[in-house]
Amino acid sequence: MKKFFALALIAILALTATAFAATYRYDDDDIVFTYDENLFDVTMDDHTDDEDLVILSTKDEKNFVRIHLADLDDGETFPTLADFKDVEEGLGVKVETLETWANGYKNVFTYTVDNGDGTTETTFIAPVYDDDGEIDDILTVRIGVEKDVDEEAGMARDDAISEIVNTLKVDD
Repeated sequence: MKKFFALALIAILALTATAFAATYRYDDDDIVFTYDENLFDVTMDDHTDDEDLVILSTKDEKNFVRIHLADLDDGETFPTLADFKDVEEGLGVKVETLETWANGYKNVFTYTVDNGDGTTETTFIAPVYDDDGEIDDILTVRIGVEKDVDEEAGMARDDAISEIVNTLKVDD
């Protein structure tokens, strides 16, 4: 009998955990990710001819994940580290490169800005390659977080953001 109750409890917990996670598919699956519906709302999703934009905000709207996918137009190239000199000077931050980032995105630029109001924004800019190995799109993920939060709440938020980032797929 104890075994039955233990199995029933496991099944209930599994169903509950699944109910709170939603898979978001945007514009014929160009942008796909999983997010916790208890913590985040999709506050904006917009599409133009050459851009996709999805913004997720926490229920208190103080933390967010902004996912922006833009096509490179003919003749445009992916920015180089030298192109980010204006960003460094204008924001007073150091732009760094990462060899790999979530889901194997390679040659990613990243920088973090302290907004001076108790929040920070970290931006990741990654090239998205087509089937021929050419850079076709630019993926920008900006994560805004409130710094002064309870440690447990901060860890839960960070785990939820990691889930979004780690499940993010772009198939253009």
